[in-house]
Amino acid sequence: MFNNFIGNLQTVALQVCVLYMIAAIGFAADKTKIFTRSDGKRLVDLLFNLILPITIIHTFLNMERTPEHIKGLGVAFALAFLTHLLGIGISALSFRKKDRMIRGIYHYAITFSNAAFLALPLAESVVGEEGVFYSSCYVAVFNVFAFTYGIHEISGGKAKINPKNLILNPGSISVIIGIPLFLLQVHLPDVINSTMSRVAACNSPMAMIVFGTFFANCNFKNIFVKKEIFYVSFVRLLLVPAVMLCVFRLLDVPESMKVALTVSASAPVATNTAMYAAKYDNDTALPSEIVGQTSVLGIITMPVIVALASVL
Repeated sequence: MFNNFIGNLQTVALQVCVLYMIAAIGFAADKTKIFTRSDGKRLVDLLFNLILPITIIHTFLNMERTPEHIKGLGVAFALAFLTHLLGIGISALSFRKKDRMIRGIYHYAITFSNAAFLALPLAESVVGEEGVFYSSCYVAVFNVFAFTYGIHEISGGKAKINPKNLILNPGSISVIIGIPLFLLQVHLPDVINSTMSRVAACNSPMAMIVFGTFFANCNFKNIFVKKEIFYVSFVRLLLVPAVMLCVFRLLDVPESMKVALTVSASAPVATNTAMYAAKYDNDTALPSEIVGQTSVLGIITMPVIVALASVL
């Protein structure tokens, strides 16, 4: 078991390093003003609204319909909901004495991981197409909560929860399209399938380059100063994934699903935390510091947690 853990640790660590090296390109591009954070923000819309949905739909199109995959789809959705509810529950007990706006940032950070930009590419690297298949369920659930609870929190309670956002968001819509295609085993013409495959191949490198531009704008002097941020890092990177790993083990979740969902649960704080904070007139420095610290520490914690998932 120990040898398997070390082997898996090396494999996951290598894939994490590759993704962060791609992010380093975005970091360097921002510092040299070739491709800056403002450019990255514009590219986020392209990624989030087109490339990521095409990636998800393409994965569902090419996933073989088996009883295990059909059952796994429902289980993955249920576990993704449980992971987010766990984050919300811990958030409700945290930072009660903080200002409402600041408290909303911490609550958002605890609940939402970098599921689309980091976890999905990593799950694809470690588990393959099944990783994207199950991680897509997590991304869809992420969007359901982010466009409702998340926006309500990060706006300091000012933004009202719109039920339409439960479905009318790119992550949910792509899964809603993808599930029937998967269940019916639809086969598109090769020219369309090939086009979607090439677009989907852009998702990981583009997402990590954009992530690098955001990381380049963190205030590195402050990211390891505030004790509250260390608490967020502990909950986001260790507590939530550890609890969910125990749940996965108790339910005897298949390994590919367990690894994919553990990757999503153990990822650093969502990059869009700062973007939503800016959109709803909240502090933008604090979320950048939180994302910065969890992203640095995640280089160490993610390989360990994911390696544990593959041997437990």
